[in-house]
Amino acid sequence: MRRILLSILLLAVTTTLSALSPSGTLPVMYITTKNSQDVSRDQAIDATLYVTASGNYAALGSPTSQIPLTIKGRGNWTWTAFDKKPYKIVFAKGQGQKLLGMHKSKHWALLAAADDYLGFLKNTVGYSLSEHIGLPYTPHQVPVELVLNGDYKGLYFVTETIRIDNDRVNIHEQNDGETKSDLITGGWLVEIDNYPSEGNITFQEHNGEYVMVTPHSPEDLSITQRTYITNQLNALNDAIYAKGNKPLDELLDLTDAARFYLVQEIMEDCESYHGSCFLYKDRDTTNTRGQWVVPKWHFGPVWDFGNAYDRGQERFIYDGPTFSQIWIEQLCSNQTFYQRVQQLWYQYRQSGHSKVLADINSFVSAVSSAAKRDAERWKDSDNVRKNADMQNRKQEFLSRMNWRLDWLYSQWGEGDSTPLPDDNAKAAIAETNINNSRSQILICNGQIIISRNGKRYTVTGVPVE
Repeated sequence: MRRILLSILLLAVTTTLSALSPSGTLPVMYITTKNSQDVSRDQAIDATLYVTASGNYAALGSPTSQIPLTIKGRGNWTWTAFDKKPYKIVFAKGQGQKLLGMHKSKHWALLAAADDYLGFLKNTVGYSLSEHIGLPYTPHQVPVELVLNGDYKGLYFVTETIRIDNDRVNIHEQNDGETKSDLITGGWLVEIDNYPSEGNITFQEHNGEYVMVTPHSPEDLSITQRTYITNQLNALNDAIYAKGNKPLDELLDLTDAARFYLVQEIMEDCESYHGSCFLYKDRDTTNTRGQWVVPKWHFGPVWDFGNAYDRGQERFIYDGPTFSQIWIEQLCSNQTFYQRVQQLWYQYRQSGHSKVLADINSFVSAVSSAAKRDAERWKDSDNVRKNADMQNRKQEFLSRMNWRLDWLYSQWGEGDSTPLPDDNAKAAIAETNINNSRSQILICNGQIIISRNGKRYTVTGVPVE
């Protein structure tokens, strides 16, 4: 009798897990954890994976040749607030994979988009805007259907995570705990964050706002690294408010900052500059003439548009923000920054918008069947259920986007047709305000000489014999 009851129970579980199957219109990702363990956010667990082919997407592994990896939960609110969970997967060291035609990497996110009631279009369009407005790197994503431990989990988005890598944020990667003065200048990848953690860098914006910044690379900082990055963030804060020794355009790439801002403004992302706001800087180097080249800070890449179009108000995102926002209101008072925004707005209206619309149509066509199956799987989720009719969701999204574009046009008009300056073509000027932790200022025969890394330079970066 006991054996019969156990068999009935196992049958019931099997029936529950297999009640829904993938739509078959997208690649299907199968992940099986060791001993079918449940996935938690606290600890990565061992698992295996294979992905079926679909359309132009090649298969990866097979049922009989699965690829080892680890999986854990990811996200903060998106993990705790929804039954449909996001995940992080990591392949073994030296075993990175070219998932679904994207660049090879060990690190990937499986985003559930359970917070997106607008047809999974918030991130999709935010990324499309980033690409067509011209940010140097935009995370790529590919929709799949996920089966985890035999349970159909619905429509997911395999997404490149923001990391330093040749095919992602392409800057030097310095070691955790580095202490050498010539190596701690970069690369740096940091995030303006809204979740406190032990490693946060904290300071006050000049308007009194409390700022938390999370270092992502390097992550575990030496005292030297922490001093350097704290000084850099304070210098940037000073320059944005025109209180520092250096003009803003020597510290911050204003064109990329304008690109980043225009994406957020078109998406009416009321949470931007509050969290999930990344900045990066490359390492200082010398050019062929022996002059110091000090790379600027860049805003980007974009990430997480979960609050896009939620406010629905005819005002700029920094005007009475829903969440506290760092720097952007002050940046918009900078004449050079504002002109870059106007130039990019003109360019977007001339050619970018039509490309974004094409991306929207292609995406909706690709995921419509899987979105309907996803809504069956998560029928108790209001957000996901709304996305069953993707054509309806597309029209709702376009209605909100067009309203936003119309309002921005009422504020900015046609924009500025002047071509953007080629910032990359400008030779970098030698750094003159050098941190004492990596240099020493000397006076020789009445001339200021900078001793740096065993060599001597004038204040303009010319080597002294």
